[in-house]
Amino acid sequence: MVAAVFMCAAIAACGQGMNANPASGTDANSGGQPAFSGPYADDFKQAYKDAPTDLIRGILKDGKITDAEVQEAYDAYNTCLEPYGLQAVYTPGEGESTGQYRGSLSNDEQLKVMQECQSKTGADLVSTLYADISSNPNNVDTAAMQRATYQCLAKHDLLPQPISESEYLAMVDRGTTQDSMTASLKRESEFFSEYWEQTYDGQPNPDFKYDQNTPQGHQFYLCNNDPLNQ
Repeated sequence: MVAAVFMCAAIAACGQGMNANPASGTDANSGGQPAFSGPYADDFKQAYKDAPTDLIRGILKDGKITDAEVQEAYDAYNTCLEPYGLQAVYTPGEGESTGQYRGSLSNDEQLKVMQECQSKTGADLVSTLYADISSNPNNVDTAAMQRATYQCLAKHDLLPQPISESEYLAMVDRGTTQDSMTASLKRESEFFSEYWEQTYDGQPNPDFKYDQNTPQGHQFYLCNNDPLNQ
């Protein structure tokens, strides 16, 4: 089985929309694109622009995402996965898990299919934005979220080695170039190797120890994806 997790968040009330950006009609200067507002206006605008289907644009156009709409997006995603014997489940607060119920695709082959189906259906655009709004409704800036993540990891004793907040922030600073981003990911994946299923460059990680079915792995995931609510 391959478990793929895409930015998850606190559990939302059933049927209640994640509404951080009420849309206000359409923007005459953007070819009929909704005029989003609120802390996630730019994110909704970009997701709407990137949406590969009318279904995803329809979900995004009112500036909110309900549980039912996430499921609707994943129904389309599963229609794409089904011929390959894969099935995905998205659970608020837990994220996406994908399993193989038929066939014998390798993990790499499963990941390739999943990436292709996400690209075709846009389900990840919906689930990622839904999770971001759930966990960070006011769209707190990256530095503040990184500090909250560090504090959560320290609180739950999930730091593999002693590290100060400033050292942690330096480690996860992605910089502005591809080289700096790669170097940052490498540092982080090596420091937290027990929690990373793959290395920074996508290779199987021999040091991987704690998946989301373990208390440590589950809390590590929550600290990284919903630190303000831990």
